[in-house]
Amino acid sequence: MGKNVKHDFSASFKYFFSFKYSLFMILLLAGLFVVPANASNEKPNIVFIYADDLGYGDVGVPNPKSQIPTPNIDQLARSGLRFTDAHSSHATCTGSRYGLLTGTSSVRSGVRNTMLKYGPAIDPDEMTIADLLKGQGYITQMVGKWHLGFETTDKTISGPLKGGPLDCGFDYYYGSEGSSIEHARIKGRSKEDLPINMKTHNRVLCDDAVRVITEYGSSNQDKKLFLYYAPHEPHNPHVPESQFVGASGAGAYGDYVVQLDHWVGRIVQALKESHLEENTIVIFASDNGAQTKFTEDYPDHSPNWIFSGGKAMPYEGGHRLPFIVRWPGVVPASTVSKVLINQTDFFATLADYFNIDLAKQYPGNAKDSYSFLPILKNPTLSHQRPPMAVVGSYRKENWKIIVGGNWSTGRDDGDFKLKELYNLDNDISEKNNVLGDFPKIGTSLFDEYSKFLSSRELKPRANQANQRKRKQKSRR
Repeated sequence: MGKNVKHDFSASFKYFFSFKYSLFMILLLAGLFVVPANASNEKPNIVFIYADDLGYGDVGVPNPKSQIPTPNIDQLARSGLRFTDAHSSHATCTGSRYGLLTGTSSVRSGVRNTMLKYGPAIDPDEMTIADLLKGQGYITQMVGKWHLGFETTDKTISGPLKGGPLDCGFDYYYGSEGSSIEHARIKGRSKEDLPINMKTHNRVLCDDAVRVITEYGSSNQDKKLFLYYAPHEPHNPHVPESQFVGASGAGAYGDYVVQLDHWVGRIVQALKESHLEENTIVIFASDNGAQTKFTEDYPDHSPNWIFSGGKAMPYEGGHRLPFIVRWPGVVPASTVSKVLINQTDFFATLADYFNIDLAKQYPGNAKDSYSFLPILKNPTLSHQRPPMAVVGSYRKENWKIIVGGNWSTGRDDGDFKLKELYNLDNDISEKNNVLGDFPKIGTSLFDEYSKFLSSRELKPRANQANQRKRKQKSRR
């Protein structure tokens, strides 16, 4: 009897140990071979798509009444986070692109389109997000519209070119200086001999951006990829390819936006086919609002949605723009944030992610950049951004003033004065100027804005452009 009991216990013990060991091995092997969707310690690739003159209302999300189908951009919004109160640094091309890349407001530096005839907008000692990412071991590539100048006074933009993307942190560049037809494409530091055919120009650029992604995906690179892709759509001239003609209810302009959406889809598809989708941040934004005349041309479509004004104007339609972030495994899908951000804030957000102390590591740079990284991880959080100056306007929380005069010059312009005050909480379309009802609030904001303008140091080239403008004004 005793032997039988002892034998049974020994067998049970062996069986139990064997079962636990087997279970342990199964779990161990599962841990080895199952890779998490997004490893928190792995740096992401970054693709920033920067549209040209695209209004807030040109996209189906958030404007369900848009006459322009944008399924690919809409899908980005559904798979990521959409900001409803995101702004560019300026209401025209050069100032916005400068603010995005440097983290410094173009209002602070005086950067605008007219100064490019005197040289590049970005100084040699200024850091860009490409510089920052290169310092973190990224391959930095740019395809598309630069519009920040080169070190040349030659209107033909002859080479070898300096002061452009390759001198601002990018390893590779293929694109054009501006949006005009006469601008030839530039590769690296050299201009191509053939003039641009705008009918095919945007496709050529998208093809190259897709090539960058595809080649990177098959290269087994240890470094991560940063691609800044800046297509020309829907900046005029509006010359969509034949396959997109009639694709919208907003004429050639709307068809051009459909074409842009097609390129966005190709970029996302290239990431998927290259198995990069799950560890790539995709950001979609625009440099400034659409020109208001399009509203008159196509009455059934509102390119700047419910916002007043448009391109080159201080009202919301000039600088409140789409800003979508898709980051699988980090940014919750189908989320919306109402917090105030500016495109200048992207610099500090990247620095925050890499635990970089901007003040210590990059002193004097990114002066108007404030991280919104916590919002990306949890869109329900609140975020109180400091006051924001954007071409002819100054905003603090939900109060906003509009000033008159030469917005780029500032206080030294004789016409510089407080004109309008809006409470965006209950008047997001800026239809009711309440300066007469709240003069103290308006004056307080104007004093803050004036102090900000007085403390800035305009770039020498900005001063040159301002002096030229004053001379032209005095001759009238």
